[in-house]
Amino acid sequence: MKKTTHQYHLWMSEEENAELTRLCNLTGLSRANLIRKLIMSKPVKERPNADFAELRSSIDRIGVNFNQLVHRANAEGFVMNDDFRMARIAFERVLALMREWEAVWR
Repeated sequence: MKKTTHQYHLWMSEEENAELTRLCNLTGLSRANLIRKLIMSKPVKERPNADFAELRSSIDRIGVNFNQLVHRANAEGFVMNDDFRMARIAFERVLALMREWEAVWR
């Protein structure tokens, strides 16, 4: 970790302070870390919300389902239509979530 050796005192207007606070809330970064990133021209990204965690979890579950289907297909030589249909429904649900997520992040 980098050693910080210089301390600064900074005055801001109400508008500037409100914007800094908004950015900190949006990114989840502390004021100091946000300012450091901005000064160094590093990308500042919005913190993922609960919807993102749900999407990630859904994708993980689908991966597990498809993995089970592949193992069954390899072991038995076929996959039951109901199993395949359920996996497809789950996959379509995740695709819908991803499209909603994409609309929010554009």
